[in-house]
Amino acid sequence: MGRSKAQVPQSAQYYELAEWLRSLRRRSGLTYRRMSQLIQEDRISEPGCSAVTLLRADRGTFLPRRQVVEAYAQVCGATRREARVQWERAAQQAEPSAAGACQAPAVSPSGRRLEFVYHPAHLLEAMHRVRRAAGQPSLRELQKRARDLGTGPLPRSTLADVLAGLRMPSEDLLIAYVRACGEQGHLLTLWRHAWARAQDSDMT
Repeated sequence: MGRSKAQVPQSAQYYELAEWLRSLRRRSGLTYRRMSQLIQEDRISEPGCSAVTLLRADRGTFLPRRQVVEAYAQVCGATRREARVQWERAAQQAEPSAAGACQAPAVSPSGRRLEFVYHPAHLLEAMHRVRRAAGQPSLRELQKRARDLGTGPLPRSTLADVLAGLRMPSEDLLIAYVRACGEQGHLLTLWRHAWARAQDSDMT
């Protein structure tokens, strides 16, 4: 059976997340060491989910990385989607830096940070938001800006379909679009990660 730990104090900032994780581990009967081994064997997450990392994740005193919560939950029998919901709920209570952002967070029209984009609808909202912030340039102007920046083609007909919600953008098209809207630096990495999660949403 899993090694018992002191209870999470209800005053802990991330009490609900910690209790949810611990309930999963209790049901699974796994030790942290065995959880870490299974995560690596099954390639559930990237390297870094050591037994110590997993042990710290359910203390409730800090917000673990989302990938750690997902790996912890999956190896104990929960789904990745369930883990995401629980992590998002906890992250709403966190300061921007605690959620893993080193800079001011990017926000979609609904107030959703790019780190919380998991579905094509979320991504589409964020795309419309960044265009409005850029002054609502026309599709022709966006195409010209992309060409001037050397970001690759930004076909107007394809972009029109994407912005109408008729199709998902390719990663290259998305990056060309947001660069044409003025996004740069670390924000491009956030957009790439958001695209990957949205692309993956129907397969998890």
